[in-house]
Amino acid sequence: MAQVCKGLCERQKSISFTNNLRYKIGQKWCSLCALFLFTEENTCPCCKTRLRTKARSKKYELPRM
Repeated sequence: MAQVCKGLCERQKSISFTNNLRYKIGQKWCSLCALFLFTEENTCPCCKTRLRTKARSKKYELPRM
């Protein structure tokens, strides 16, 4: 069964920030719905796709300590 965006995530869409701040403040990216969400879960509440919690680009990653 294919995963499909049901439109439920539009209600949870977060406000816009620059890309490097989104992951630092706790937003997560759903690649299927193409939205950043604030959620404690690791899956999208709309389509149940696994959310991305880290930036893909090295320039947006958090520095290691």
